[in-house]
Amino acid sequence: MVERMVADGGVGQVLDLVDGPSWSRPGLDVAAGRYPLSVERHVMRMVDHLVPGVTAVTPHARYYALHGLIAAQADAEDLTVPAAQTLLRRAEVALAAVSFAHHPQALEWLPRAHGVDAPARRLHAGTVTMSEAEVPGKDGYVRNSWGFWGPYAGSEIALGILGTGPMPVPGPRLETTALRAGLDGLLELAAEDTLHVDDLASFGDRLCVCVGGEHPDGAWLANLMCEPGAPAEAGPRSATRRQTIQLLARVVATHPVRYFTRDIGHVLAFGDFLTTDAVTSGIDAAGAWRGVVLRNYSVGAWRRLWSWLVEQVDGLLPIEEVADRFAAELPDMTVDAFLSYLPATQSTTGTPLPAEHDLRWAGDSLPLAELRVLATSARRVDELTGRVRDAFLGQRGVELGPEWVQRRLDEARPMKLRDVARRLTYGRRARCRVGRRPGRPPRRRRMVPHREGS
Repeated sequence: MVERMVADGGVGQVLDLVDGPSWSRPGLDVAAGRYPLSVERHVMRMVDHLVPGVTAVTPHARYYALHGLIAAQADAEDLTVPAAQTLLRRAEVALAAVSFAHHPQALEWLPRAHGVDAPARRLHAGTVTMSEAEVPGKDGYVRNSWGFWGPYAGSEIALGILGTGPMPVPGPRLETTALRAGLDGLLELAAEDTLHVDDLASFGDRLCVCVGGEHPDGAWLANLMCEPGAPAEAGPRSATRRQTIQLLARVVATHPVRYFTRDIGHVLAFGDFLTTDAVTSGIDAAGAWRGVVLRNYSVGAWRRLWSWLVEQVDGLLPIEEVADRFAAELPDMTVDAFLSYLPATQSTTGTPLPAEHDLRWAGDSLPLAELRVLATSARRVDELTGRVRDAFLGQRGVELGPEWVQRRLDEARPMKLRDVARRLTYGRRARCRVGRRPGRPPRRRRMVPHREGS
């Protein structure tokens, strides 16, 4: 982010320079932070509370079954940790190869199986040598010795698929019969020395990542997630997950949904459907979801602003110039005038109006639009009530949260909006990731963008 340098000429002038952008290394096997602003923590904690066992880093449900199968097999054969690691990696390579053979071109609705990109040359050539592909490292399909298990482990343990331990071990909810039936043939493929892509096409309708829902392992996982007919004593975490699934199913049944996250989120955040519908009005988790989705607009605004600021940096650049570029995107007015132009955020009956959504479609420059979204979110601090407000605010007084923004804007009402933007830029530079050059002191820090997905 910042490098302090003494200017030429002997005057001793100290300049603050920012350097960037620089991407973190991609891949689900990388255990590195991708959230420089740390504004996502509350939303991620709430999602973990409302849908325990569901991971937000991948859409591939079939790996829950794969890792459960490996746990069962390792237990049955009393494998050592290194042997279990090898079996898991070979199974993941086999699943990726079958999925590639089933869909050589990526599907529109589902990303490729984990690890397809790294051995893409081998897959297109038609032959995968397992001993080469499964070895972790830059030449293999993954760098981590446990393959892609890491991002799933917490969820699998929360669901009872796995137990705790240094390797995948069977949990209390693991059903080995369903997993072996659903993934029949996968372990045999994992044991092969060589996989020929043309020969794998016949396995596609059974073992591809896209067909898990059609097989016994998919039915087992769906039942595990939804727990139909589970008694109340099953636990509050299971209850909130069931309520969330019921809530989403009800919205899908009553509204046109083309893009799930966008369309569902709009219904959860705005309007009176949650409180007037015969089903959703009785779902206790509905209010919490409203608060979480509304808070996520603030999270998205900070992320978009950060991304825009990073894009302004090309090599070393004075922090003042970055701040001036932000200021130049904003109107020449006071903060008080800026706040007075915000759209209405609630109806006369207290129902949230889609102000944040409308602001992003208003045609303003990104910095102005997202600053308006942040200000709109801050206004909701005094409008929301009950569980909606609790879920919206989370831990009180957190930096960059809606209350923090509200206080900063109220204090700055007489100031010029452009000056406030400069202050925000100087303050956010402290969030940049350190990047040290080999053999040199840690003087330079780089602005690192968020990586969206993997």
